Amino acid sequence: MDFPRFAQLHVIASMQPSHQTTDMRWAEDRIGKERIKGAYAWATMLKNGVRLAFGTDYSVEPISPFRGLYACVTRERPEGGPRKGWESQEKISLDDCIRAYTSGSAYAEFEEGKKGELKQGEYADFIILSKDLTKVPPSEYTKTRVLRTVVGGRTAPLKKTQILKLKAKPQSEPKTEHRKPKTENCRL
Repeated sequence: MDFPRFAQLHVIASMQPSHQTTDMRWAEDRIGKERIKGAYAWATMLKNGVRLAFGTDYSVEPISPFRGLYACVTRERPEGGPRKGWESQEKISLDDCIRAYTSGSAYAEFEEGKKGELKQGEYADFIILSKDLTKVPPSEYTKTRVLRTVVGGRTAPLKKTQILKLKAKPQSEPKTEHRKPKTENCRL
C-alpha cells in the first residue's frame, strides 16, 4: 500500500470504523489476503501522516458513534471477538479515534477552526455522556448514553423517549435542562 503517497497528496481517509466490525466476516475472502492489509488500516495511516475523518454511515450502520469507538480500540465485533481483534496491528487509541470523529471530520468538510474542537472562537458543540470513556473498559462504550447535546452553545432538546429513559435512572445522574435552542450561532 502506498500510504506515504496518501499523505503527500493530502488525501483525507473518510472512513466508518463500524464497517470494520461487519466487514471482517467477508472482506478478506472478497479482496484477498494482501489487499486486506490496506483496508481499515487506521494505525498505518496515522503513522504515515494521513488525515482520518470518521463518521457513522447511518443508515447503513447504526448511528451511534460508540460502536465505532469500540471498533477503533478493540478491532472486535460488538458481541466480542475475534480475540485480540481483527488485524490488531491497526488498533488506534481512543484519543486518536475521537480526534478523527471530531476535528478530522471538521477538516474534511473545510470547517476546521470553526468546529471539531472545544476552544475559543469555535462553535460550542459537545455532548455529555453517562460514562467517562477514558475510565471504563471498551466493552462499556456501546452501553454509554448521551445525557445532553449542546450545539452552538445551546442545549438541544431531547426526544421524548430520551427524557423517559433519563427519568427512570437513579437521582445520582446529572439532570438535563430542556431548552429550545436559539437559531443564532454561538461561539466560545
